[in-house]
Amino acid sequence: MDSTLQSLTKYLTAQNLMATLVTFGWRLLSALIVLVIGMILIRLLSSITRSTLKRTVRDTTVRRYTLSALKILLWIILIIILLSVFGIETTSLAAILAAAGLAIGLALQGSLSNLAAGFMLLLFRPFKAGDEIEVATVTGTVIEIGIFSTIVDTPDNVRAFIPNGMIFSGVIKNRSVNEYLRVEVKLTIAPNSDITKTQQIIHRVLAGNDLILEVPRPDVHVVEDPAAGITIAIRPYAKLKNADAVRTTVNKAVREELRASGTEVMK
Repeated sequence: MDSTLQSLTKYLTAQNLMATLVTFGWRLLSALIVLVIGMILIRLLSSITRSTLKRTVRDTTVRRYTLSALKILLWIILIIILLSVFGIETTSLAAILAAAGLAIGLALQGSLSNLAAGFMLLLFRPFKAGDEIEVATVTGTVIEIGIFSTIVDTPDNVRAFIPNGMIFSGVIKNRSVNEYLRVEVKLTIAPNSDITKTQQIIHRVLAGNDLILEVPRPDVHVVEDPAAGITIAIRPYAKLKNADAVRTTVNKAVREELRASGTEVMK
C-alpha cells in the first residue's frame, strides 16, 4: 500500500512538473513572439513619427523630445504586455511602480524640476537654438536645449551648461527676437565743455557710420553733470550682428573727433 502511494505521488509530481514546464514553455514562446512583434512595431512607429516630425516641426530639440517620449511610452506598454503574458498581475506592479516613482521623485526633486522646466521652455519657446540670450547671469548663443540643462556658448568661447530650472524661474533676455537693438556708449568730458557743440560733433560722427540705423534715430543725452565732469550717453541703434562693431567704432571715432575739436575727454 505504501509503495503504491509513493508511486502515485511520484507520478503526480512528475506530471505536475511536466505541465508546469509545458505551460512555462508556451508562455516563454508567446513572450518572445510578442517581444519581436513589439520591437518591430516600436521601430516602425518611431520611423513614422520621425518622418512626420521632420516635415511638420523645424526645431530639432522638440523632435528629439517627442521621439524620446514616444519610445519610452511604447517600451513601457510592451513590458506591461510581456508581464501579462507571463501571468504577472500588472495592477500590483503598477502600484509598486507608483510607490517607487514617488520615492524617486522625492529624491530627485531638483532634477525633476529641471526636466519640467525643459518641457516648459519647449512649450512656450522663449528662445531656440542659435539665439543670443542672457539668462542666469550668462550671456551667449544657445547651442541646445537639453532635457535637464541648456547649453550656451559665451562670447569668450566657453561652453556653459545652465540648469533649466534656473532659466525658467528667472528673467530671460532674447537678443535675437527683434531686428535691431540699442547700443550704449558713455564718455565723460570736462565740466567746462560746450555741451551743444559736443552733441553736434557726436551726431555728425553717428551720421557717418553706415552700420548705425537711421530709424530709430540715435539718442545723445547728458546723463550726469557733476562738478568733476559731464557724462554723456550715446545710444545708436544697430542690427544684432553689427552691435559690437558699432559700439567699438562709435567709442573710438567720437573720442577722436572731440579731442580734435579741443574738447577734453576725461574717460
